[in-house]
Amino acid sequence: MHERRQEPFRYPFQSPLPGFYNKKFSPQVSGPLEVNDISLNGMRFTSSPEPHLSMRDEVMISFMMDGETFTFEGRIIWLKTNEEKTTCGLHVFDYPGRLKNKIQELGDSLSEHQKTQIESKSP
Repeated sequence: MHERRQEPFRYPFQSPLPGFYNKKFSPQVSGPLEVNDISLNGMRFTSSPEPHLSMRDEVMISFMMDGETFTFEGRIIWLKTNEEKTTCGLHVFDYPGRLKNKIQELGDSLSEHQKTQIESKSP
């Protein structure tokens, strides 16, 4: 699936981060999720094959990173479902300040890693 998210970076987690979602206007629709990657504008997560979510649904997301719990709101912008899971793209309205800083640090670490890779390949 081609994703159209145009951003300076997306940080893919080696092991997905556990979390939870609640549909904003139907709080009874909720479930566990795993955060697969994150950027300054959004994230990609997976959930059960029947999450009862659809395009444009607004959700509350909570997940833990580095021992800290973060909660924020976003809108589902794409979904892909197979027999095992549903993968969702989420546009995040606004991350909490501390999470924004952590995401930027992750992006900086990617940039440094890519820079090191390029330098090590130079003759």
